[in-house]
Amino acid sequence: MKQKKPFSDAKHWRRRAEATRVKAESIEGDTSRRRLLKVAKEYDKLARLAEKRQRKEVDGQF
Repeated sequence: MKQKKPFSDAKHWRRRAEATRVKAESIEGDTSRRRLLKVAKEYDKLARLAEKRQRKEVDGQF
C-alpha cells in the first residue's frame, strides 16, 4: 500500500489547524493569538489543496 505524505493528506492539515486553534485559545496576548489563528487558516488552505490533489489522483489527472 502506498503511504500518504503529510503534504497530500488533508486530514493531517485539518488536525494541525485544529491543534493550532486550541493553542490560540490558551494564549492571552492578542498579537500571538491572531498570528496562531492566521497559521490555522493557512493549514486549512493546505487541507483544501490536498483534497484537490487527492481528487485529481482519483480521477487520473495527476
